[in-house]
Amino acid sequence: MKSRRTIFLPFVLLPFSFFQAAQAITNGCPVEGATPMNIGPLNNSPDSGFPLYVQDSTGLTVEMCLDPDPVAAPNLCISDPVIPGNAFSELIGFGAEGFWASADTSITTSAGIDARLVSGVEAAFVTETPRDGEQFPFTRLRIRIDVPLPGIYTVTHPWGQEVFTIETAGVGAINESFDIEFAANSVHQGRIGPILRWDSGLPIDDGQGGQYIGDPGQLHTVTGSPCGTNFFRIEAVGLDGVTPLNIDPGDSDGIGGTSSVQNNLFAVSGKIFSGNAPAPLVVDRTNYARAIDDAGQVNAFVASAPSAEVTLRGEPNLPPDDVPLDGNGQGLFFKSIPVQADVLPDSVEVTAKNSGNANATHISLLTDAVNITRAEYNVTLQTLTIEANSSDKATNPALTVFGFGDLSNGNGTFSNVIAPPAKVTVTSAKGGTDSEDITIVR
Repeated sequence: MKSRRTIFLPFVLLPFSFFQAAQAITNGCPVEGATPMNIGPLNNSPDSGFPLYVQDSTGLTVEMCLDPDPVAAPNLCISDPVIPGNAFSELIGFGAEGFWASADTSITTSAGIDARLVSGVEAAFVTETPRDGEQFPFTRLRIRIDVPLPGIYTVTHPWGQEVFTIETAGVGAINESFDIEFAANSVHQGRIGPILRWDSGLPIDDGQGGQYIGDPGQLHTVTGSPCGTNFFRIEAVGLDGVTPLNIDPGDSDGIGGTSSVQNNLFAVSGKIFSGNAPAPLVVDRTNYARAIDDAGQVNAFVASAPSAEVTLRGEPNLPPDDVPLDGNGQGLFFKSIPVQADVLPDSVEVTAKNSGNANATHISLLTDAVNITRAEYNVTLQTLTIEANSSDKATNPALTVFGFGDLSNGNGTFSNVIAPPAKVTVTSAKGGTDSEDITIVR
């Protein structure tokens, strides 16, 4: 058993001893730091109250990882064992924690660095005891580091990079967790995704038909990072931002330098879904633009497996056959379709086909695109000024600032705003929406 139980929070608690900032890695890392996951329907065999499977953006689909036979296939999963006498635990096949997938690694140096990176797709409960109605499925990204010296620590992991300014060194000086809950039949955007798996030697077979993405008892190199960073690295400089800190005196990782240390080996677990999961499909946006003469275009932004075939169709005025979307080979798909846009469908149908998966279809509303061009709060006058426009130039639909009111010809100034929101949202009568951070002026 390998328990990683802690209090579950959908936000991060930061001690006063450090300041942390997340950042994307140049040339590759998603803005969110991770790609979204498709969450399957509820598992009704048994009726666990947890989703049947979790599918990442590459199409990798995992089910709850439970060792079928502790003798024939020992310790391929890290889910807690059944709690004897707990009827619900006996029904679902695990104890306080179950795992669809996990990947952990650690770093220790003679200078006092003691670090752990934990990631997983987990099934737990509001309390320690498994009870129906208290299910808590979530994704986790956790970074814990004992820091020997004050300084600026840059931590690179498979889903991005975090920068910590540590003024008070010590045990647990860096202690951050992102635990983000998800629900069945949803698209989940957490801090991990795709799921890490061994980069060779797969699949692992348990001899009873089950296949796995790793063996947690064997440290192994991995693949799956959307940032090209399939490792855990710590780099440190002094609080001046320049002076290298000696955190790895003997260059224990063998990559050169003493102000950084890295580990490429992970303990990985996860069981490949035994059913026929649908192809991964996330429709980010389907919108239209049209001019006064009704010449226009329909735009589709979609994510699926890199090897998938993604098509779009809709009536009226769209082509009668499925229109293939163009893929970039990394899971993003796009198409801009010229149309005579005097009449447009209310929705379009997007379909993804991928080898090894059932076809997936999503009906997506076709909306205009809203663009906020100005969002300013005047501290002196206590006024909020918003300017925005719609891609529908033919009808110029009404635009509304959420919480404030309508714009007139795309402009609006709202008075007596004592405390403005950090971000403003404008919605269109044609369904489009845009949000922007407020700029402060005097």
